[in-house]
Amino acid sequence: MLAGSLNEFTNARNAKAKELKAAGQRQLADEVAGLKKPPVAVWAVNQLARRNKPALERLRRAGEGVVQAQSGAVSGRKNAAPELRSASEALQRELEAAVREAGDLLRAGDHAADEATLRRVQEMLRLAAVSGGDTWDRLQRGALISEPRAGEDMLTAAFALGSAASPSKAAPRIEADEARAARTAAREAAETEKRIEMEHVLRTAKADEDSAQQAAQTAHRLREEADRIAADAKRAGERARQAEKEFERATARAKVSREAARRLSRRG
Repeated sequence: MLAGSLNEFTNARNAKAKELKAAGQRQLADEVAGLKKPPVAVWAVNQLARRNKPALERLRRAGEGVVQAQSGAVSGRKNAAPELRSASEALQRELEAAVREAGDLLRAGDHAADEATLRRVQEMLRLAAVSGGDTWDRLQRGALISEPRAGEDMLTAAFALGSAASPSKAAPRIEADEARAARTAAREAAETEKRIEMEHVLRTAKADEDSAQQAAQTAHRLREEADRIAADAKRAGERARQAEKEFERATARAKVSREAARRLSRRG
């Protein structure tokens, strides 16, 4: 059902539910019949997952890199900030490539690849890449039914990774100032990630603004050319009308001259 056209989802779901019911699997048939048609952004993510596994794996590695870097920031590792920035930029590049492909899939399926839809696609891919778990497993199979919500987000994953690296018996001995430092590092890590995303949004907005300005300049130039052509056409039309009038006058004079010539000829 999820592999095919979104427009055929309802028919495919109903047919599958009917098939299961006929096979005596009433409970499973009811569950299938209750499935809602996935949002178009979810459909695009599933299509991407089914068609480009290498891109998905690159995205997951980039997400794990961000989690590792954030774990270093939480633990206060030296050079954690530049490592986190580098990892976040790598993740952003993979996200941009994946979102472009998802946009192509949307347009190929006669769906709108508008900014809001692509933003939802990006956030789903980001969440799956950094969180892993069931969300990632379902994405790998191209089997998302609805948009996943942030449960184990990047900071949660980073804390979990940091905790796994330290002996559990050391936990009771963590001092209050160390806990505060960890929280501060986590907050800074989140702010770094948000800043990188904001920079990307601003770059995109600037590029769109430049494109719009260029389009406006082109439209203005074409408008001026159209006005000049229209003015030339108007002048040409006026000259044509004057020529027609001159032709009419010349024809009239020629007629008069012919009549005069005939009269003179008869007199002679």
